[in-house]
Amino acid sequence: MIKGLLTLFILLAVTISSAQADYHVTAYKNETIDVNKPTRLLLAGNGDNLGLLFQEVAKAKAMKYKELNSEEQIVFIAIKEKEYDSESSLVRYGFKVIRNERASLDGKEFISVALAFKKILSLDIFSHSSAQFGIHLDGRENRLNTKTQGLEKLKSNFTKDAFVYLHGCNSGFNLAPYLANIWGVPVAGSMTSTNFQKLHSDGNFYLSEEGFAPNTDWALTNTLSYDSESSCAKGACQRLKPDNTPYVGFWGAYRQGGLPFYKFFCPKNNAETCLKAMANSLVSHTLKVNLKRDSTLADYKKAVVDFLCPVSSKSDLRGECAAKLEEALVTLDYTYNPFSRPQVECDFNSCKVEISCGKVLFTGLPKPGTCELKNNYQGKATTLVREYKAYLDAFNYLKN
Repeated sequence: MIKGLLTLFILLAVTISSAQADYHVTAYKNETIDVNKPTRLLLAGNGDNLGLLFQEVAKAKAMKYKELNSEEQIVFIAIKEKEYDSESSLVRYGFKVIRNERASLDGKEFISVALAFKKILSLDIFSHSSAQFGIHLDGRENRLNTKTQGLEKLKSNFTKDAFVYLHGCNSGFNLAPYLANIWGVPVAGSMTSTNFQKLHSDGNFYLSEEGFAPNTDWALTNTLSYDSESSCAKGACQRLKPDNTPYVGFWGAYRQGGLPFYKFFCPKNNAETCLKAMANSLVSHTLKVNLKRDSTLADYKKAVVDFLCPVSSKSDLRGECAAKLEEALVTLDYTYNPFSRPQVECDFNSCKVEISCGKVLFTGLPKPGTCELKNNYQGKATTLVREYKAYLDAFNYLKN
């Protein structure tokens, strides 16, 4: 009974407590915000023990968007991380703090802020998240998920070729397909935990945790991803990417499968709209190659491989992945899988999986540590190769 009450207490602390933090509204490389201009909207949730890393990877994304089109407006909404002096860091990264809001950034507040922008070109959200409770914004009570009221109001604010990216953990199981349905735009999400990769001096991005990189000789500048050499100290060398292992964490273990890349869902869109979103989003990533709209097919393929394939410092896993993907297009055997466990079977509408959890006594809420993934696909999944083929088909839309 004591153990059960302790579990209940922990869950309530996770789902009900609130950090009551303020948030910044900023513009990248601009002095003002015009809500009527086409806008790239970026959002970073509370970093908790990760400090300002969500804000740092958002800066890298903003930098790439600005290089692709200097006329586009980039607006970044970020939680005020008081203990890390986030405002000073944002200024150092090139953001102009337009205003500081003294309010908790919950789902309702986010919708209110986003509705002001009449032409949203894209929405990128960098945050903690879970399949059970969605995106962690400001404090663990304040979330954006399938139960957030008023989300459908944003539908008309997205432009014709808009897309949405959910960069946090396990965002593709429930929330990404849900938002793709109610907003009518392509939405990408993760099918496992996501983690921070850091640029190494050997030209690859690795997890910065011990044992994943060949050594600690991290790059000081990024000469690969941008038009000019950019300082790592100013936020140019970190990115978020799905792990090459299934999620194992606070909620449980999803050992039956996952995917090592962000999966797009386009249930309300035709093939052309979905492919455009894939190309337009790929060009905005922090990659081993400075992908641009006039890039060659060879460089584009390098970018796709960097995006889809896992990397290892102990073997040429990415090189193997690149070769196997090309081979699959010839042999028509689409079952190649570099993921450490079975990959899940997904199309552009949904995935053949379900997540089930034990329940907390008296509440019916998911019980931490009990959630499991059931892989409902019989046979070897073909998701990775089909996604690779789709990205190659999307190359023709890179210049559009």
